[in-house]
Amino acid sequence: MAPAQSSQDMVYGWVSSPNVRGTRDILISSLKHIRFRRHRWLLNKFRWQLFAIFFPEVLVATAAEQWLSARQSTRTFARLGYPQWTIRHAFFADMGGIVVAPPDAAPFPVDSQQIAYLVERKYLELPDLSTEDIRSMNKADGLARLVTMAQMAWYCLSCTARGASGLGFCTLEATTLAYILCTTHTFFFWYYKPLDPEAQRVFTMRTSIFDICGGSAKAVPDLMPTYTHTPLDFIKPPPDPKSLIAPFWFGLSAVLRPSGGREMKKAKTEPRVQTLANSRLLFFGLHIGFAWVSSFPSDTEWFLWMGSTAVDFGLIAIYLLAIPVGTYLTPWLGRVLFGVEATHFLEVASALPPWAKPLVHAPFVLGYIVARVAVLVESVLSLRALPESVYQDVNWTSFLPHV
Repeated sequence: MAPAQSSQDMVYGWVSSPNVRGTRDILISSLKHIRFRRHRWLLNKFRWQLFAIFFPEVLVATAAEQWLSARQSTRTFARLGYPQWTIRHAFFADMGGIVVAPPDAAPFPVDSQQIAYLVERKYLELPDLSTEDIRSMNKADGLARLVTMAQMAWYCLSCTARGASGLGFCTLEATTLAYILCTTHTFFFWYYKPLDPEAQRVFTMRTSIFDICGGSAKAVPDLMPTYTHTPLDFIKPPPDPKSLIAPFWFGLSAVLRPSGGREMKKAKTEPRVQTLANSRLLFFGLHIGFAWVSSFPSDTEWFLWMGSTAVDFGLIAIYLLAIPVGTYLTPWLGRVLFGVEATHFLEVASALPPWAKPLVHAPFVLGYIVARVAVLVESVLSLRALPESVYQDVNWTSFLPHV
């Protein structure tokens, strides 16, 4: 049942802000907190902006995955006797910031796991790269991140004060609070990660790729380019049956690139179930909870908001349930459907015919995106008719103790 909406104090249309909080103030204060991720090339910027808008909770899980991977890298190098390798080095390497130049191949980037492999076998000396060198290539210093966190904290404080004062909320503010929640988690996991460094560091490697790969001519890229990313693609972990992110990328790629694309590189460490489940639970919990205290122009739009949020939440619940069930049934599905011995359910999904992959994944991916678009569109459309209390500013002096 939709919450009762009083039409007596509703304000319709654009509200200017000479003396009150206007429509423009709500838009600016909300949209500036929906952070767009910056990437090196314009196409990547646009793609990751869309990704941050439609899948902010997945971005949190991806950041957690990278953080766990970087921490594991520091433990690996400490075991090898290199305690000077820090989490910043691991992040920088995993971003493609470290490039090796072998004598028999073109320079190519290496991640932290590949560097550990080369250093452990004496193929490469530990890159002479200090923490200060990495800091100097970071386009966003601690002050910039501190300012951003202060802006988000002030926005949350303002919303809390509005609730304590009995003032109204709009749906755009509820959506913004959900994005701030995800951004705060992402900031924690990416605290030591450089933001889009402009330069790469190239290190010469005396050992050839031919020798590293055991003298196989197929390993030399000039003779037979059999790799997907770099000549060291063979240095990667096996699929993790507990992975929460790999199935998402596989399904998204199957729908958006059904003809196939480059293989998604597997991370060394996958985020725990709680990381993804908690972020999504809090994200949609805010949408559902604030729907009861926010104002909607009509009951139909309230039901659309709640229905779209419920669809997204239901699809997430199915996703989280399908991973352990699929992992348990993987050997049986592999034998029955394709006659193979599968150890990871992505191996079963990869064995599907090309026409079947988008057919299986499209209802889930497109349903999730359509429901998210409905919530985002309603967040803006609801500004056309809001209660008068939404445009009232907080009286901060009322929170001061009276002497």
